[in-house]
Amino acid sequence: MQVAMSFSLSDILFLIVIFQLLFTSVFLFTHGGGRKSSNGLLGAFFLVIGLDLADNLLLIKGVYLAHPEFAFWSVWLLLLFGPLLYLYTQSVLYRDFRLTWRKGWHFVPFAVLFITTEVYWLVQGLGEQRVILERIMTRRGPAYLYWDSAAIFAQFFLYMFASFRLIGRFKMVAGDAFSNYRRTDIRWLSNTLFFFTMTMLLAAVNSLIGLTALAAYWWPVFLVVVGLVWVYINVLLLKALKDTALFGVLEEELPATAVMEKEVKAEEWKGVLARLRSHMETGRPWLEPDLTLEQLATQLKLRPKQLSQAINDGLGQNFFEFINTYRIGEAKRLLTDPPDKKITVLEVLYEVGFNSKSSFNTVFKKQTGLTPSEYKKKMGGTTFIQTE
Repeated sequence: MQVAMSFSLSDILFLIVIFQLLFTSVFLFTHGGGRKSSNGLLGAFFLVIGLDLADNLLLIKGVYLAHPEFAFWSVWLLLLFGPLLYLYTQSVLYRDFRLTWRKGWHFVPFAVLFITTEVYWLVQGLGEQRVILERIMTRRGPAYLYWDSAAIFAQFFLYMFASFRLIGRFKMVAGDAFSNYRRTDIRWLSNTLFFFTMTMLLAAVNSLIGLTALAAYWWPVFLVVVGLVWVYINVLLLKALKDTALFGVLEEELPATAVMEKEVKAEEWKGVLARLRSHMETGRPWLEPDLTLEQLATQLKLRPKQLSQAINDGLGQNFFEFINTYRIGEAKRLLTDPPDKKITVLEVLYEVGFNSKSSFNTVFKKQTGLTPSEYKKKMGGTTFIQTE
């Protein structure tokens, strides 16, 4: 059987998206920045999407009708989406993340079903293979295929639930570990997971359409899904290529010899906090933009757990809030009575330990309810220059 293929504008768009996905995966596999494990997992994710779309295009264009023995290999590829995104999330948030054989169990369902399905498919005659393919192409496939799809989507959403829980845990811990806003701002990862969750939800709805009288309209919905993937590649992907090593704070594994650290008793807070305040005033460690809890604890010859608990329970703040209270306090002083009347916002933020104007504005407004320029105006100072 020969297949004469013609390509419409939508088919060309399809091919462009597939090419971009495959190109992006190769780029991530060879990209030297960030964590190699994170880049590799994200690259594998895009590769799987590209292969799945390529398989769909070959099916739609009737290529498999001419060579049915090559079909059916991607039936279970969607089972890889959830595990790859979940492991990618771990690789970003765990500082000691490693790709080990133990993590291979996430891919066992795919491997078992892939091998089983391939064996089943290859023992079928060409005639029976073509009958099944024609039913699938006309959305009249056997009912069990839809139950399989339901299980695949359920698995993906469970993995996304686990990923969002991990992000929630990160948010709780990051404020006690970092003073740099950039190292606590994980919205790009949340947005990535949310984007693909919504995309898969739309794909699930599209699968349900095949069971209704609207089955003929599945193709436009599918094109919307492809378009959304294309938008992500071109708009959001660069944010996922940040230095992922910046965010590693959670502990994936504790040493077998780990001992529970003694909690700081209430009566010990005064001594710890007195030492801390003295060091903050004289040493001014908060001027270091990337100051971490561990670094400050080392300077004070304390255990990080001791210092964290003293700040949390003794002051009712986390580490991030505590450090930036000093930074914003100094910024308010400079804005109210600067030694140089021509001082700029950029000069102030660098002077007090920030390295990003957006971070400075965000933290300043959260603590004062005003932007730096609004604060300056309210305090009745001289005209404040906002540019360099």
